Amino acid sequence: MTGQGHHDLSIAPATATLSIPTTGTVQVAGVPSLPAAASPDAEPRAAMHPIFRRVIFVGGYEILSVVFTVFVLGGLLGHAGGQATLTAILLSTTATIWNYVWNTLFERAERRFGWTGRGVLVRLGHAFGYEGGVLIFTIPLVAFMLKVSLVEAFMIEASLLVFFLVFTYVYSWAFDKLVGLPESAK
Repeated sequence: MTGQGHHDLSIAPATATLSIPTTGTVQVAGVPSLPAAASPDAEPRAAMHPIFRRVIFVGGYEILSVVFTVFVLGGLLGHAGGQATLTAILLSTTATIWNYVWNTLFERAERRFGWTGRGVLVRLGHAFGYEGGVLIFTIPLVAFMLKVSLVEAFMIEASLLVFFLVFTYVYSWAFDKLVGLPESAK
């Protein structure tokens, strides 16, 4: 925005430009680039490196997942205390590894098949693929950690699955809105 009494902060790589109507333009070398999303004519935000993007995505996802899983195992299913917390952390670790692998495979498929954007069907495919893979790895883990049968472990995981299908869809959508789509989906 330029005009009487307004300041314009335009960002260029490694240089910030501050336009002040009464004094002109001042360039400051070495100031890191910032997204100029508030301006309607702002340039699109820079693409985030795919590995960094996945690490940020998975980190946020798993922190929220541990909190929810401890609540469900402890509060709702009666597996309280350290056992619920340890189980949640192990589930999260397993899911973190799978999450990274799954997102790498999914983005590779986007590039290979030329999918652009991420509509409802693509997001549903992403969520179901992720959760299906998680189940394969976590059912035996839950059975061992909580000393329950595989059938009981499946039931526990099925109850978590309902939440995590919705959570995965919403979290992925919100993350993409916040940081932008990966290059593979553009």
